[in-house]
Amino acid sequence: MAKIVVLALLLLLLPCLLTVGHAMEFEGLKHIRTQTSSITQAQAVTDLIGRLLPADKAKAFHVTVDASIGPANRDTFKLSSDGITVNITGTTGVAAAWCFQIYLRDFCRCHVSWAGTQLDLPAKWPVVMPARSNTVPNRFRYYQNVCTVSYTFAFWDWSRWEQEIDWMAMNGINMPLAFNAQETIWQKVYLKLGFTQDELNAHFAGPAFLAW
Repeated sequence: MAKIVVLALLLLLLPCLLTVGHAMEFEGLKHIRTQTSSITQAQAVTDLIGRLLPADKAKAFHVTVDASIGPANRDTFKLSSDGITVNITGTTGVAAAWCFQIYLRDFCRCHVSWAGTQLDLPAKWPVVMPARSNTVPNRFRYYQNVCTVSYTFAFWDWSRWEQEIDWMAMNGINMPLAFNAQETIWQKVYLKLGFTQDELNAHFAGPAFLAW
């Protein structure tokens, strides 16, 4: 009996074991592609760096977005530094921003988080030679949950949103949960079902409760 149970467990786990070390593919999402040019993405990361670092430090970073440096649908970045200029190349803007964060964390011993930021930058940029590269094993990196939208996000201004978007990019997030205008969809569905607008006005809660 024990042998049968073990065999059954192995059969159940076999698909998981076979996928270890291999990225999960999502056939229905292969059509998703950025519509933003490489130049615009690179400028967005340059602007991010400028928001986080003093101007005299930020100018040392040279950012390039080049989709050809990595395999299709896999974010890849390359990093090098001669101690004066820090060169960052990513297949996407998110990959480049992620590379920037890794350089700050692993080479400059800095830390950027929700709770606080430590940017005690070295007098001279740490050298990274030869260049280092990394390819992310998974195409999508998901972030957030339903409740966060109402607990917190509903009360943010643009400054706080910009900080969060920068943080997401620096941590490789490329699939954040978004509930933008979900109540409009509800409204259209309920109106088609026969509810009146007055009934819906009384039904819909404020932004702090939309998640529920």
